[in-house]
Amino acid sequence: MTSSGLEHLDDPLAWLVEMFETNADSVFNVAYRIVWNRADAQDVVQNAFIKALQRFDQLRDPATVRGWLLAVSYREALMVLRRRRDVPTDPFEMPGSVSAIGDPVSAVLDGELAAVMRAAIDKLPDRLRAAFVLRDVEEMAMSDVADTLGIGLSAAKMRVGRAREQLRVELTGRI
Repeated sequence: MTSSGLEHLDDPLAWLVEMFETNADSVFNVAYRIVWNRADAQDVVQNAFIKALQRFDQLRDPATVRGWLLAVSYREALMVLRRRRDVPTDPFEMPGSVSAIGDPVSAVLDGELAAVMRAAIDKLPDRLRAAFVLRDVEEMAMSDVADTLGIGLSAAKMRVGRAREQLRVELTGRI
């Protein structure tokens, strides 16, 4: 992404391409960690970028587009869950293990440590996992995490703190 995101404001399609190239992995990661299904996560990514293009004219601060896209992805993923309430979202109820092929996180984390970390993150309750992924994996500002999750800043901090503590306990002696 360019430094400001302002370079293509006169051309919405060029702007969308630039935003997709720089943010698609992050948007997919957030979606996947919510829906636990690659096809659904890909649909969420597509819908998030369609909404971005549809609402392009409402963009006031291009510097915040990444956070906005992640928030849209999060809300779209929740809508997917609502449509398929009978599909388990708990990793322990999922058939088989989560494949790391094409997972954006696996590009950063390799080997056994990555598998241990992924398994520990996957064990987190949904609300803690979402806060943790947005803050510590996607490196969003805490205020953006709160906005994305639709909760207060103190609640976001508490969820991230609890997620970190659960991960610390889970990983003690394993790393």
